[in-house]
Amino acid sequence: MSLQTLYLFSTSRAIKFFYQNHQGFLPSTQSIGEFLEFILRVENKVKIPDFLRLIYLYEAIRENQTKSFGEFAKNFSQFLLNSSFFLKFYDELCAECIVLEQLEKLDIYAFYDDHLKVLKAIFKTYKQKLDSNGFFDKYFLEDFKITFDLLKNYHQIEIALDGFLSRFEMLVFEEISFYKPVFFKLDIQVFNQKYYENLFNLSLDFGEVMVKLESQKIEKVFFKKNSDDKAGAIHILQTPDRITQVGASFMQIDKWLAKGITPEEICVILPNEDFIKYLQLFDKARNFNFAMGKKITETSLFKLLLESLEKFKDLESLETFLAEFKEETQEDKKVKTRFYEVLEKFYCGLKYLHHLSPKDQIVAFLFMLEQESLDDVGGGRISVMGILETRGIRFNYVLIPEFIEENVPALSHKDIFLNTTIRQKVGLPTRVDRENLQKYYYSQLFKRSKEVWILTLDNQEDKPSRFLLDERVFSQKQVLEGNVLAFGQYFLRGRALNYQEVEIIEPLELEFSPTSLECFLTCKRKYYYRYIQGFKERKETFNIGSKVHKALQEGFSEFLEKRDFQQVIQKTYESLEISLNQQEKFLSQLAKKYLEVFFKKEEKRLQEGWIPLALEREFSMKFCGIPFYGKIDRIDKRGEEILILDYKYKKEIQCDTLKNYEKSKDFQLAIYALAVKEFGLGESIEAAFYSICQSQIVYEEVLVQKQEYLSKYLAEIKSKAKAISFELTSKREVCRNCVFIYLCNRY
Repeated sequence: MSLQTLYLFSTSRAIKFFYQNHQGFLPSTQSIGEFLEFILRVENKVKIPDFLRLIYLYEAIRENQTKSFGEFAKNFSQFLLNSSFFLKFYDELCAECIVLEQLEKLDIYAFYDDHLKVLKAIFKTYKQKLDSNGFFDKYFLEDFKITFDLLKNYHQIEIALDGFLSRFEMLVFEEISFYKPVFFKLDIQVFNQKYYENLFNLSLDFGEVMVKLESQKIEKVFFKKNSDDKAGAIHILQTPDRITQVGASFMQIDKWLAKGITPEEICVILPNEDFIKYLQLFDKARNFNFAMGKKITETSLFKLLLESLEKFKDLESLETFLAEFKEETQEDKKVKTRFYEVLEKFYCGLKYLHHLSPKDQIVAFLFMLEQESLDDVGGGRISVMGILETRGIRFNYVLIPEFIEENVPALSHKDIFLNTTIRQKVGLPTRVDRENLQKYYYSQLFKRSKEVWILTLDNQEDKPSRFLLDERVFSQKQVLEGNVLAFGQYFLRGRALNYQEVEIIEPLELEFSPTSLECFLTCKRKYYYRYIQGFKERKETFNIGSKVHKALQEGFSEFLEKRDFQQVIQKTYESLEISLNQQEKFLSQLAKKYLEVFFKKEEKRLQEGWIPLALEREFSMKFCGIPFYGKIDRIDKRGEEILILDYKYKKEIQCDTLKNYEKSKDFQLAIYALAVKEFGLGESIEAAFYSICQSQIVYEEVLVQKQEYLSKYLAEIKSKAKAISFELTSKREVCRNCVFIYLCNRY
């Protein structure tokens, strides 16, 4: 097996963007965080769950009985509300390989002396609690191990670096460099030049740079100067209030869409995610897709849980409340399922929380819930995300509301304990470093775009961000004075176009194929559009599944005539090789890989006595007085046995069972079996799906039962055929991939 490159990225979105722009076989990728979780271990210990971190920290503070934090640690719920900066500071020290003793030596004016002594005692107790329970937290320098065996399939690692690389991460990659070379792909700008020069101890010019780390030796192996192409125009609009800002946002997006710009080219960047509620309030058409999802705390079930909090004596009473809660929407079902998932994890850790009172256990569970969110799976095509999510990706049209001093630059809790002087001495990132990193993210975003709109506020409470004054980021800026009144009244113009469902009742012509029957049983409205109105779905210019079907038909046609199996293989491969472009050639070559195993199975089946009897056999028959028509991929025969095979070019295939067949809408194999019975080929008839990708035959074990159940369906359809209501399906998940989703207003 040939070795490959492992590509690492800052975010999962950067990985997705990389795949979208990659041709050929997709390489192995991971985020840097996933990679560290993947490659590192601590012997005889497991990583502590997040909710236990805070509980152990709370206990450590209480046990040290410090008065330095006032009322902070006396009440558990109050502690949870205000504790995040403790662990963020702790995480930063671990990431930068710094122990508190180093800070004490540098604190020459004893400015932080009391705080550092308290923190030292707290973190020591916290570490002892981890050790006594077999946990580890961040990777302690004396403990971590690298599982090098997991890297044996790779000849090198390439990292697209878009931000800081901590000392600990650098330490890990230095260790790996003795085993595999590590390459760092950088884009050097004025905001990160000094940082990367210090990190790699190299002189780096502005441009694209590749740095190689091998056996702890570092060298620059590639450089390309940045082109002089100017970034897209940056329009800055000041508004007096947020409603005006929202109106301006929607108006600009409408202008882009009216020019023919696709929604996927547009991105809304939120420096402060609280602005989501304004977008959601006016996004009636569900055009936005929120990368951060919907917080559990914003759901009706969580709010109801908080309202009922006083009634709960313990976790059991809370669980009873959940069991009695009746879901009225799809969101309710998802949230309730997530509640149970979190509760199951919480119960696993309950043995470590026996010292907490029942009320505090409930508080800890709620805190764990508050960290959860629901994916925006039903969202639209315009992405909404935070600035960190833009690393490594590109959008042509960018809109950034709330670009105010309160939000930009984003402040860090990590800066609470130590001043800039001490941070510089020990090598911790300073406030200026963090601001430069944020400027780098924005400049990268602007450099890759065609047009940017930045919306800010200017009133008594909010002022524009000082970042706007930095010409290195905003050299192409244009400050605009828009029609503020028009923006504010944007949502009041004209009459609202409220969608009103129309009932469609028409007679039904009784004639089905297996596919059209499944469509009718799944959603009558889709059947109406597709088979009665004749609205055509846009066909793919190239479908590899269809091509494999056709190639197999041509290949096995040779066998029907000459009984030469090698001719089957040769003819099938020849048919696949008729391609038009590189992508089609790639997909065809991939199909041949699957077919190699498929033909080995076919050769074995021939030896077992199975002979192809018919290919692409058309049929026309009546069942329960209703005409059916279609085409069967293949019929095999062995003695008196008949096997109907329907090719599927996919890996996972499931057939119905005795437990679920009454819920099925797919009667394809049952109808095929009825048709073959009329052919008079034999009485012992079975039917199966044939996975070409897995070379697996999956039998339909409930053929007779489904035929009986189908007759009941057909009797009901016949009784209503004179006036069928072509209603929308009640199962909204069916609509997700439907081509008629916009006709039905279910996007």
